[in-house]
Amino acid sequence: MDVVAGYKTGGQITGDIMIDGIPKDTKTWKHIMGYAEQNDILNPYLSVLETLRFTASCRLHRDVDREARVQEVIELMGLADYAKFVVGRELEGEGLPKHARKRLTIAVQLVIRPKVLFLDEPTTGLGNNDAALVIEAVRRSTDAMGIITLATIHQPSKHIWDTFDDALLLAKGGRVIYMGEMGPKSETVMSYFSSLTSSPPPAQCNPADYILGTMNDLEPMDAEKLFKQSSHNDLLAKSIGSVVKSGFGDEPQIPPSVHMRGPNSPVQEFFLLTKRHLIAQWRNPSYSFMRITSSIGVSLYMGILFSGSDISTLSGAVNSIGAIFFLVFVLVIPMQAAVVPLIEDRAVLYRETVSGTYSRLSYGLGQLAADLPFHLLNTILMFIFFYFLVDFQRKAEEMGYFLLMLFLSNWVIQSLGQLFALATPNEESANGLAGLSIILSVILMGFLITVNAMPAGWTWAYWSNLFHYILQGLVTNELVGRTYSLDLNLGVPDNITNASNLVFFNSGVDPMDTTSHQVGNLVSLTALTGGGINPDTPLGDLSALVDCLVENDCLVEPIADNFIPCIFQLFGTAPCEDEFAAAIASIDVEEVTKCFLPAVGNETATVSNNFVPNTFSMEAYGEMEDDSQMELILCLLRAILPADVIDAIDRIISIIEDNFGIILFLFDILENGIKIPGEAILFFFGWAELDGETFKWWYCMGSVAIFLSAIELFKLFSMRFIVWTKR
Repeated sequence: MDVVAGYKTGGQITGDIMIDGIPKDTKTWKHIMGYAEQNDILNPYLSVLETLRFTASCRLHRDVDREARVQEVIELMGLADYAKFVVGRELEGEGLPKHARKRLTIAVQLVIRPKVLFLDEPTTGLGNNDAALVIEAVRRSTDAMGIITLATIHQPSKHIWDTFDDALLLAKGGRVIYMGEMGPKSETVMSYFSSLTSSPPPAQCNPADYILGTMNDLEPMDAEKLFKQSSHNDLLAKSIGSVVKSGFGDEPQIPPSVHMRGPNSPVQEFFLLTKRHLIAQWRNPSYSFMRITSSIGVSLYMGILFSGSDISTLSGAVNSIGAIFFLVFVLVIPMQAAVVPLIEDRAVLYRETVSGTYSRLSYGLGQLAADLPFHLLNTILMFIFFYFLVDFQRKAEEMGYFLLMLFLSNWVIQSLGQLFALATPNEESANGLAGLSIILSVILMGFLITVNAMPAGWTWAYWSNLFHYILQGLVTNELVGRTYSLDLNLGVPDNITNASNLVFFNSGVDPMDTTSHQVGNLVSLTALTGGGINPDTPLGDLSALVDCLVENDCLVEPIADNFIPCIFQLFGTAPCEDEFAAAIASIDVEEVTKCFLPAVGNETATVSNNFVPNTFSMEAYGEMEDDSQMELILCLLRAILPADVIDAIDRIISIIEDNFGIILFLFDILENGIKIPGEAILFFFGWAELDGETFKWWYCMGSVAIFLSAIELFKLFSMRFIVWTKR
C-alpha cells in the first residue's frame, strides 16, 4: 500500500501504477489522495479543532468554506465531544484517548476530501469496541464523501470485516491469494475459499478466521496458483484490462498533469506556521517554562554570586570575566532543551510536507519567527536579573551592546541545538553531539586556556568557536574604557635606608643631586615613621620646615649627624629651630619630650630649651646606638606628620613637588596599586591588540551574526533531508 500511495520510494519498485487506466502523475496524485499513518503523528499542543482548522487553512482554497468542511469532518468522525481537547503526548498519557487520536489522524486527511484515502492499519493498538468506532466512522465518511478507502487490516473482527466491500488477501511473501468483491455477507469470498477445502464454513463464523484456517492447510505458492487459475482472477484481469484500454484508447496517452496552485502564498504559509509554533511553545511548559525559569533563576544566582566585589580592582575584573563566562555557559540549557521538542515534531513535519500541507522552507522560517519573542524575553530577564547586580557599566552604548549580543547569543545557541536535532537521526545522537560540542567550546573559548597557551594544533578550534566570539564581545564591552588597580598589599617596607630603595624621580632629575638626594631621604624617613601624631600641622609651616631642612643640608647623609643639629640649639646654631617649633605648635610639648627619654633614661627629667630634657647632651646623643639615633629622628618627625602614613607621604611629596619641582611617584603605587587599563587585560587573553584596539562590534558581533546566518541556512538545508522513521 505504501508503494501505491507513494510513501515508499526506497528499494527497487517494478510495475505500473495507474489511475483509471492512466499512469499516475505524482504532483496530481498528492492533491487527490490522503494517507493516514499507522502511528498517530499529530502536533500534541493543538486541540482537535485547531488541528483540523490548520489543515484546512493550509490545504483548502479560499473559495471552499473551510469552517463548514471542518465541522463536517468532526461530525462524520464522531469527534464533536473532543473538539476542544488538546491532543497531548501519547507516551505521557496526556490528552485524547487512543481511538480519538486515530479518528483525528484520519480526519486530518478527510479535510481535503480526497478521491482516495489510504489507511495504514487503523485498528492497531485498539480494543474491539474502539476499533469498531474507528471503522464505523471511516465507513460513514466514505459513503458521505464518495471517496475510495483502502485499508490494511490484520485479523479483523467479523463486524469490521463486514464493513468492507472488496478484499485483497496476501499470503507470506506478498503472494496474492484473493482479490475482488466480497459479496453480500461475504458470500463471494467465502464461496471461493470453501471450494479450496472440504470443511464448509460454520454458521455465523468470522470470515477472516475461516480464511486463515483454510490457508493453514495450503502453501502460499499453491494458494497463489489456485487463485490465478480461478474464474475470480479471470474476471479481475478482464476488468483491469477494460479500465486500462479505456484510459489509453487506441493510442498511448501522455499522463495528464494537474499542477494545482497552492491555496496559500509562501507569506501566508509563514504566518500560519508561525502562529502554530507560538501556540505549541506556549503550551509546552516543560520547554517554555524551563527556558524562562532557568533564565531568571540562574541569572539571579550568578548576579548574587558575583555581586559585591570591587570592580575597580584587578580581582574585580577577573570576577567580571568569570561572571560573563558562566552567563554564556548558562545559555546551553535552552540549547539542549530545544532538541527534544524538535525531534518530536520531525514526524509531523515529514507527514505534512509529503502530503503538500506546506513547504519545508515555510516551516523553518515560521519556527524561527516563533522563537524570536522567547529569545527577546529571555534576554530581557537575564539582563535585569544579572547586569545590575554585578554592577556592569551603565553607559547607553555598553548596555545596548550587552542586550544586543545577549539576544543574538540566545538565538544562535538555541539554533545550534535545533541544528543538531535536525541533522542527527535521533534524540540520543543530538544530545550526545550537543554535549560534546559544549565541552570543547567551553574549554577552548579563551578563558580557561588563553589562545597563546593553547597547543598549536588546537588554535583552529579557538578561531572556529562560536562561544569565543560571544565571550570576547561581552568582556570587551565591559572592560574597555575602565582602569583596574592591582593592590600590591605591600604597605611601607621596613628596610628602607635611602631614597634609591623607595622612590623614582621624574625624567630629567638626577637622583644623586644634593637636593634630589635629600628629598628622597625625607620621603624614606616619612615612610619609616609609620604615621605621625599631629593631624593639625599647617601645610604652610610644614612646607617652610622642609624648605629649610633641604636648604641647610640637614638631610644629607649621615642623617643622624646633620638632622638633630639643624633643629636644636643644643649643638650650636640651629637654622631650622623656629620652623620646627612652628610645625609642632599645635600638639602638647610633652609628646615631643618623650622622644628624648630613652636617651636620658629618666622619665622625670626636667625640660629645658622648650622641649628638650636638661639631662640631654651631645655626649648622651653620641653614646646612643645608631638605631636609637634614627628612632629619635623618626619620633621627632612623627610630631609634625598626620597619623596615616600614606597621608603623610602624600603631604611630603606634594610639598617637594611645589617647592622643588621634583615628582616622586612610587607611593602612588603603594597607596592605590598599579593601574591597569582594561585593554591590557584583554590583550593578555588575546582579545585586543597591543595598541589597545578592540573589536567588539565588527569582529565579535559580526562573527556571531555570521555563525547565526550559517546555522539557520544549515537548518533549512537539513530539513530537506528529514524522513520519518519509526523509533
